[in-house]
Amino acid sequence: MKLLSLELSGFRGFPITRVIDLNADAVVIVGANGHGKTSMFDAILWALSGRIPRLQNDDSRLVSMYSESGQARVAVTLRENSGRTFTITRSFDGAEGRISLENSTRMMQGPAAEGAIIDLLWPDAANAADPAEALAAVLTRSVYLQQDLIRQFVESATDQERFAAVSEMVGAGRVTELQASLERSKKAWSTTTNQRSEEARALRERLALLEARLATVSEDASRASAVVTAQEWEEWWSAVQEQVSTIRRVEPNARDASLAIGAAIKELDARSHSTERRLQTLSALQEELSITHDPLPNIENLRSSLVLARQASESARQQVADEQTRLAEVRRQQSVLQDQAAQLRALATIALQHLGEHCPVCAQTYDRDETRERLEALVNNAPTIATVRSGADTLPQLLSNFSAKEKNVSEAELAVRSAEQQVARAQANLELRTRRIAELGLLASSSETLRSVVGKAAADSKALLAQFALLLSTGESLALRLGQTSNVAIGEELRREAEALRHDLAEREMAIAARNRTGDEAQGIIEALREASSKVVEQRLTEISPLLQSTYARIDPHPAFRFVSLLTRVIRGKGHLATVISDPTENKDSDSPASVLSSSQLNALAVSVFLSLNLGITTPPLAAAMLDDPLQSLDDINLLGLVDLLRRSKDRRQLLVSTHDARFGALLARKLRPSTPGQRTIVIELEGWSRRGPNVAVREIKSDPVPLRLVSTA
Repeated sequence: MKLLSLELSGFRGFPITRVIDLNADAVVIVGANGHGKTSMFDAILWALSGRIPRLQNDDSRLVSMYSESGQARVAVTLRENSGRTFTITRSFDGAEGRISLENSTRMMQGPAAEGAIIDLLWPDAANAADPAEALAAVLTRSVYLQQDLIRQFVESATDQERFAAVSEMVGAGRVTELQASLERSKKAWSTTTNQRSEEARALRERLALLEARLATVSEDASRASAVVTAQEWEEWWSAVQEQVSTIRRVEPNARDASLAIGAAIKELDARSHSTERRLQTLSALQEELSITHDPLPNIENLRSSLVLARQASESARQQVADEQTRLAEVRRQQSVLQDQAAQLRALATIALQHLGEHCPVCAQTYDRDETRERLEALVNNAPTIATVRSGADTLPQLLSNFSAKEKNVSEAELAVRSAEQQVARAQANLELRTRRIAELGLLASSSETLRSVVGKAAADSKALLAQFALLLSTGESLALRLGQTSNVAIGEELRREAEALRHDLAEREMAIAARNRTGDEAQGIIEALREASSKVVEQRLTEISPLLQSTYARIDPHPAFRFVSLLTRVIRGKGHLATVISDPTENKDSDSPASVLSSSQLNALAVSVFLSLNLGITTPPLAAAMLDDPLQSLDDINLLGLVDLLRRSKDRRQLLVSTHDARFGALLARKLRPSTPGQRTIVIELEGWSRRGPNVAVREIKSDPVPLRLVSTA
């Protein structure tokens, strides 16, 4: 199956419709980065499988932002060796995808088209859990070497991922998938078997408990005492119902006789405790009634005494106030007289300084000596001014009397409060006693005292308590004998239940044994599938190994590690595949090429593995090898080796190689030009990308009339 043409519209880097001729043995695509080279390869992959794994299969990233129709559409035309052509058209409008397959005789759409594409390209994928994903995996491992995933197979992928990829390519993918499916089913089967084993273990534990209980019941039945008679049963229940009429009565041979007598005993016990509490209350009441209390004080007399004490205190307080007022007036008058005396002394002093023949005020003559004598007497505080008489000081006595009256008031108030509290306590005790008597239902007649009524009630409670004790003792004896008698019936029920449990347990154990045998057989099948898958992969890799070594040797990326192989092994039931490079001279090898090779050398190894897998598969999905810009990180030596390798592969596979380097594109065009009649080589140039996409120019490379020879430049 070869590619004839590619039509893109609204797909990634191609907003408008472009029809590109791919009907050639070698197609060289030249364009700067971002001009649509990868979009062309992705379009082919998406059209064939509906998947682009490196984009996480996110279809929303497929539609160009400048799409004229608002959708991405790709049509790929293929041709079989027989000459029949097929056109696969796939579109996506951002919400819904469509697929169709058309040939010269019919057209299919939807799931029918998807199934026909799988049958046409890779029939083995039809049995996969996800056929489209399986087809995409084969295409990206053996047909389409993606630019940003060149080293992924030898560097990033795990050993298990490499094994699964190669298994798919060599036709063992369904075996590996079946093995994984059986392992998942086996795990679920084992989980269910373990759950059932756990259920059986719980049944065995329950059976052991039943057997232990049955042994105990049988032993109790053998030690059973006298059987409960009908008379004993009747007398006890009659006595019980006289005390507790609400208790339900049953016959001794009733199925629930044990439950009924147990409930009756529980009710009697509750009534006994209630009677005991009543007796305690009556006893406390008897003791209280027997105590002789002192007479209560006369509160009214005490209150009258308090009033008289307060009146006497008020009178004494008034006397103290009157005396304090009188003494204040005396002190005021004395102060006035003292001021007058001081003023007279001052005037006398001044007059003595101005005595003359005549009076300085009225200018009259006067007795100068007598006047001087009087003035000097005033200056020297002569007792010429009368003093105020204060009388006897009675204030201390009045204050002492007032303090005594106040003390009498405090004592009278304390006596009144104490009496009020004593009366209140007596009243509260009386109310509490009255309430308790009412709660106990005691009523005294006119001829009875309360004390005699309480005593009679206490005696009745004692008698009732004794009767309850007798009923409880008799009831417990009846319950014990009844329980011993019923053990025989219980033993029969336990035997039947144990027998049914043994039967159920035996069936479960047989089922578990059968499930274990099935699990063992499934494990054997899984082991056989693992071995078969490993052998198929190993055999196919053995066939591919010479091609891989030859391919790697032509590029010759490393001066020491010049040999490469793919090593398979099974670890813990999982297939593993490692890429091993070797230095036979020093007998050294490494299954981690990334730790030994440079970036350029690692790329050369990845291209070698890809081409060997592409050429080693007998019937690939496409008889083509698509390499998206493989010269990334390749040095000149590796690049020349790659060109020579591609030239030699051109006769076995349709080649589609892209590059961003115009010089490398020209070299490829020359090296891959037609070498025999009927061959065709074209160059597709992508230039001047704009919102309408790149300009696409296609030109055909003619064959060279001079035979092609590679000349060493060394």
